[in-house]
Amino acid sequence: MRDTSAGLEAALAITPTTLCWLGRFVLDDGTVIRVTTLPQDFTVNVGHGSETYVKDVSFKGASLTFRGNGAVPDGEVIAPVAFTGAYDAEDVFVGVFDGMSVTLYIVNYEDAADGGLQLGPYTNGQVKTDDRGKIAAFELRGKLDRARFIKVEELSVTCRSDLGDMRPGYCVLPLYPDDVARSTAYAAGDYVRYATAGNYGNRMFECTTAGTTAGSAPSYDYTVSNTTTDGSAVFTAREAWVRSAVVASVTSNAKFRLTVTESRSVDGWFANGGLVKFTSGANDGVVCTVRKYTHSTKEVELWITPPFTVAVSDTLEIMPGCDKTFAMCLARFANTINFRGENLLPGTDYVNGAG
Repeated sequence: MRDTSAGLEAALAITPTTLCWLGRFVLDDGTVIRVTTLPQDFTVNVGHGSETYVKDVSFKGASLTFRGNGAVPDGEVIAPVAFTGAYDAEDVFVGVFDGMSVTLYIVNYEDAADGGLQLGPYTNGQVKTDDRGKIAAFELRGKLDRARFIKVEELSVTCRSDLGDMRPGYCVLPLYPDDVARSTAYAAGDYVRYATAGNYGNRMFECTTAGTTAGSAPSYDYTVSNTTTDGSAVFTAREAWVRSAVVASVTSNAKFRLTVTESRSVDGWFANGGLVKFTSGANDGVVCTVRKYTHSTKEVELWITPPFTVAVSDTLEIMPGCDKTFAMCLARFANTINFRGENLLPGTDYVNGAG
């Protein structure tokens, strides 16, 4: 049951209608786009403070399906001009709309004080594009969408966790620690990053003495195993798992050589699910999976060709891969305490063997 004001209930009951749609789209990077079906901008408070919703001739509200049998509501919303004019299929490919939240409101445009009838928030599912590659519509999925599926974990000799999954009981390998914050308490074992001139120096820092960081940042020592005292906390420099790299030469868009420093690497170090994320150039923001890595030449081969030209001097971040075996978890990551598999499970040879 949805709460509405008396004024909005009255507006819902009369014809001709004085109602309109509002759409509030929140991208994962924090960008908020607000639109209305009205022919003029409309300022109203629907729970986020006073906000202005911009007129948009393309925005058509939503086609939503509700069923009385407990099924999850679904539907789609026509994309506003704010999306069709600024984004296209390339943005869909690089994940701009992954995790986007869509909240819809029905409001009485003759009296903004009536508030709004809220539908959502919904999460974005499939993004539909037209024949020009422009954004056409967003598929909406309700909060209970996941409830339609029963998820269980099966016994497995290999690990069921993804590398870097920070949920308790999973991998919890610190691939991308947060930047160290000022005047903040840290416990022993916490990991942070510290950038100098925008560069993390292929280092992360482990809190080895609990304490609170200073109001002003000290100069961090990037030498591995050396310590830095920051306020009452002490941090020790460690090799980062994610490495900064630069494209040195290009064989094809899916095969190129890098300038990268990783003393621990061997052939295949960045394969087995390792990722490349471009941080500059035409493919800035694009993430691709590594198919093969040759240590001697530092050549990377990708499973899927990036959408744009890979050029010499393009910068990227590259993450190691994991074949999810207990042996690799032990030898490469020393993280077997978080191994989420049953590596000692008897195989079919044992089960079918003679007694």
